[in-house]
Amino acid sequence: MKLAKSSLRPGAVLAALLLVAAACGGDAEESSATTATTAATAEPADEAADGLSGSIEVSGSSTVEPITALVAEKFNAANPGVGISVEGPGTGDGFQRFCAGETDISDASRAIKDSEAQACAEAGVEWVELKVAFDGISVLTSPENDAVSCLDLGDLYALVGAESEGFQSWSDANGLASELAAAGLGGSHAPYPDAPLVITAPGEESGTFDAFVELALEDITEERGQEEPTRVDYQASANDNVIVDNISSNPTSFGWVGFAFFVENSSVVKAIEVDGGDGCVAPSIGSIADGSYPLSRPLFIYVSLNRMADNPALGPFVDFYLGDGFSSVAEAGYVTLPDDEIAATMSAWASGAPSTATTAATSEPADEAADGLSGSIEVSGSSTVEPITALVAEKFNAANPGVGISVEGPGTGDGFQRFCAGETDISDASRAIKDSEAQACAEAGVEWVELKVAFDGISVLTSPENDAVSCLDLGDLYALVGAESEGFQSWSDANGLASELAAAGLGGSHAPYPDAPLVITAPGEESGTFDAFVELALEDITEERGQEEPTRVDYQASANDNVIVDNISSNPTSFGWVGFAFFVENSSVVKAIEVDGGDGCVAPSIGSIADGSYPLSRPLFIYVSLNRMADNPALGPFVDFYLGDGFSSVAEAGYVTLPDDEIAATMSAWASGG
Repeated sequence: MKLAKSSLRPGAVLAALLLVAAACGGDAEESSATTATTAATAEPADEAADGLSGSIEVSGSSTVEPITALVAEKFNAANPGVGISVEGPGTGDGFQRFCAGETDISDASRAIKDSEAQACAEAGVEWVELKVAFDGISVLTSPENDAVSCLDLGDLYALVGAESEGFQSWSDANGLASELAAAGLGGSHAPYPDAPLVITAPGEESGTFDAFVELALEDITEERGQEEPTRVDYQASANDNVIVDNISSNPTSFGWVGFAFFVENSSVVKAIEVDGGDGCVAPSIGSIADGSYPLSRPLFIYVSLNRMADNPALGPFVDFYLGDGFSSVAEAGYVTLPDDEIAATMSAWASGAPSTATTAATSEPADEAADGLSGSIEVSGSSTVEPITALVAEKFNAANPGVGISVEGPGTGDGFQRFCAGETDISDASRAIKDSEAQACAEAGVEWVELKVAFDGISVLTSPENDAVSCLDLGDLYALVGAESEGFQSWSDANGLASELAAAGLGGSHAPYPDAPLVITAPGEESGTFDAFVELALEDITEERGQEEPTRVDYQASANDNVIVDNISSNPTSFGWVGFAFFVENSSVVKAIEVDGGDGCVAPSIGSIADGSYPLSRPLFIYVSLNRMADNPALGPFVDFYLGDGFSSVAEAGYVTLPDDEIAATMSAWASGG
């Protein structure tokens, strides 16, 4: 099919433009059209096609450094002519260089201090503050330290506050903790163990130090009339790796780092839960995102507006940061901002950047942005992809309230029926389009482009009460729900078929199954999740056994994943399957059965889906109608926006972000086909 061209913003979609420009010999007109507006551009499309050059200097927080380094790596993939230096000596040291005019961007794990802002002002350095993520400060000890599992803010003060100076043992803090408890200031988890207290933690140059002082110690320090923020007789380091190494190598250690550094090293250090007054809470993505973890904090980048005037690469890099940067947040192990915070960051950049740089939140040029886009966008299809698209739509609407976006999820098959009839702009799909569906589109004159947006794992579920089943191989799945299982009312009815499959080397190795009712609720044939399950789990055995039907037909089929989850949770010997995100969302009421694809039992997880070790992994797509884009000025900008913030919405919705090479391929497909 002949695909039309459209312009793309060189923010989150800059990579695609430059890849296409290179392939076309730098022909700006061929690699971009004039009608589709931009979502995060910092220069005209013809300049993007020629490629950027120059250098960008980033310094500051070692906590924010991994996020910025990921963004820089992606940006460099599309802009190899731009040299980007990212270092992490600490937030305080970063601001010193920034306010001296030495760097373009200052990574910061706290807001700029008044004294630092004053130093910038005196040097004539103007800047804009952009919040990019949330982090939780993790209080750590060695996994060998079984005596300490939770501390409140008074306990933290007793161990590392100004009055703990000289304490060599955990138990040395018992007296101070008792005094604090008597004054209603915490210290409730004393007595502490009679063991050496070996502290390694950030020093005063670090934003992590400042944030820990502010969140954990400041109120008690003021109440106790102390001047020093902490004791000074501990080993201070701005290098989080040094801190983690020291904590892991001492059995009664103590310290703190950012959440991502804890997660990365959770096999060798232990996070101590923190009690902020409402009970002990462990640091996690959920507890940081909802604010229940007491030591949560925002992370920032500060952009020098002075240096942007002389650095043509800086504006596009920040635009790119505010597109793919939000996906890099989750990749680096931090917590993505909620929608309203993302909108605020984009608004700050749009308001704070000089007039030569267009906005990061809008999807059209600045003069058009003032009026805003209008119109409507119709999206239908997969109930699995629906949550991602709905999140993207919500963010897009924050910047473009004049665009009405309808997102529904009747199923991939039903979505393609509407799409190929010309009724929708975008079709969400949890599988690739079938030949028959593509033929229907062709006959109706509907041209489209396929864009891969995420990975998902099909989770095979039962009730948490079903202790008899914990792992199934592909033969087991066929024995329970394949075409030859028609009429089986009990799990044990499948034992004979499983034995036959095992004898033929086709699996069935986890029989015998329990003598209990087999109550199946799962997607029906209109669902992409059905098709993907058949393809990944059943198809090979179905063909080997000479069967025509893809599955048994005597089960309760539903295109609504919530109905499936409800039925599985309410029956103690249930069986079914849904997408990974629906399992995660309902993991308290359903149980995922591990799947053995030939290399042992593997549970569905972000890691096992991303690395392909989980056997029932699959890609997720959106299909964009090129016909409707010609008559819908909002559709191109929405897809541009999807390929920026959409990749952060993937993780927010509970799915698995594409690796860098897959993201580049999607962007290239849109640049070529859009």
